[in-house]
Order: sequence, then structure tokens, then C-alpha cells
Amino acid sequence: MRGRRWRAIVLQPTYLVALFGAATGYGVMILAMTATPLAMIHHHHGLATAATVIQLHTLGMFLPSFFTGDLIARFGVVRVMLAGVALLLGHVLTALSGTQFLSFAGALILLGVGWNFLYVGGTTLLTRTYTAKESARAQATNDMTIFAVGLACSLGAGALLDTLGWQRLNLLLIPWLFAAGTALLWFAVRERREAVD
Repeated sequence: MRGRRWRAIVLQPTYLVALFGAATGYGVMILAMTATPLAMIHHHHGLATAATVIQLHTLGMFLPSFFTGDLIARFGVVRVMLAGVALLLGHVLTALSGTQFLSFAGALILLGVGWNFLYVGGTTLLTRTYTAKESARAQATNDMTIFAVGLACSLGAGALLDTLGWQRLNLLLIPWLFAAGTALLWFAVRERREAVD
């Protein structure tokens, strides 16, 4: 047996929430990260300073991976993903606080950790939605969608920064994060109801 058809796999509510969460984490991170060095140079920071901020961001992205799995096991995947949304909102608020080094550095650290929680959580949640025989189709659709979102955000970062400026670009992320948080809260309520039934 080949498992369920592609449509049956990707239209599951769990699959859609997992994909939207991971794509949100990836897209928000790529958009803000790509725009950051350009914004820093525009605000009279040197290349070395911008490089330091990106290095701190990279630590924020990958250092939490040592314990993200433990957090998911202890608190549940949805709570960790919601924490990721909250951290990404923290990035936006920190980015709005000014254009000094500490504002950029703090924002990018929060961006990295938020990405980690939302992306790792989303890919973890996705594994609930398919069998071993369905994994190629399920993962291919997930990866293609996430990387398409990342590509669009990467290509659009410069134009959005030029058009909107650093702070308004970050404000643009709030509705996206609000939608992801709403989807996760809806999913949590749905799971709780199913557990009671």
C-alpha cells in the first residue's frame, strides 16, 4: 500500500497548522535577518558591527536546539510553538525600540530563538500527520512550501526595507504572527476537545 493520497495528507488540520507555523517562523526570520545588515548600514553601523549582530543571531538560532526537544517533551509542542510566536513578537518590539547596536542585537537574538521554537516545533508536529509510506509526499510538500516562503521573503527584504524602512517592515510582521498564534490557539482548543471526547 502507498498510503493516503496527497490531498488527504496535506488537508489535515494538524498538517496545515504545523506547516503554517514552520513557514511563519522561517519566513519572518529570513525577512528580518536579510534586512538587518542593510538597515544597520543605513543607520551608520559598520560592517563589522553588522557581522557581530548576525553572529549573535546565528547563536540564537541554533544554540537552543540542545534543549528544544526537551522543552517539547515537557511542555508540549503547541506551547513551545506559541513561545516561538511570543519571542518573534519580542523581536518586533525590540526592533521598534531604536536603531542602536543593542536594539539590533537584542532583536536578532530573539528572532533566532523564536525561529528555533516555531520551526522545530512545526516540523515536530508535522510528524504526527503521516505514516512512513507517506513521508516522502508529506515532507516534500512541507519543505517546498517553507523554502518558497523563505525565497520570497529573502527576495522581498531589500525592496520592503527601501519602501517601508526598518521599523515599519517589522510592524508588517505583526499580522502574520497574530495569524500563526491564532491558528495554534485554535489547534490547542481543538485537541483538548478531542481528548475530552
